[in-house]
Amino acid sequence: MKKKQIFISVMTALLLVLGIGFSLSSNSQAATKSVAGLTTSKPIKYDKQKKEITILTTVNGTYLTQPTRHVIVNVDGSNGNKSLLKTEATPKAFYQDLKKVGAKAGNNLTAKSKAGSKIKGSSLAVYFLINGKRVKAEKAVQVNGKNVKNLDFKFGGNMTTNNKMKTGCVLCFDSCPVGIASGAKYGFQYGEHFTGKSSVLPKDGSQLAVVIKVK
Repeated sequence: MKKKQIFISVMTALLLVLGIGFSLSSNSQAATKSVAGLTTSKPIKYDKQKKEITILTTVNGTYLTQPTRHVIVNVDGSNGNKSLLKTEATPKAFYQDLKKVGAKAGNNLTAKSKAGSKIKGSSLAVYFLINGKRVKAEKAVQVNGKNVKNLDFKFGGNMTTNNKMKTGCVLCFDSCPVGIASGAKYGFQYGEHFTGKSSVLPKDGSQLAVVIKVK
């Protein structure tokens, strides 16, 4: 009887160890899952020849039903939970990569700019990689419940202000003096009127690669 109890104890301990090992392996694989060659530990890359930057993001399902003004925000920023897409990529990395591919910052807006003022800088095309295909950002969002043809994204710059404010803002829908890039179609202080389309975007929590191309 004693030998049987020892055998059961040993087997139980062995199964527990194997279970923990499997769990750690699964978590590790999830953490290193690659999307467009990116992972959470390497969430951004650039291609100088194509003048493109690719960022790994996660869909925030809240803004498939509620409006926001933020497209992509770093998870550690004060606006980390206020954007359609969240990312481990930092505003600084995005800014530096835009510079590396030849983009020029506008740096024309401040917090004191007149409402309606529009951001300047190199023009950018923004695409979401969905099911292996590039989908224009404009096809995946609505403004006040209506479709939009061109958000006219620009490389605003704003690195000094971004560092100071610590919002984590990478890409904004409307003209912004803080986000590294933002949409010039809608002026400064336009507000939270942008919603992702659940019929186009992946579900909440899905990883999504975003390509930003300098025109």
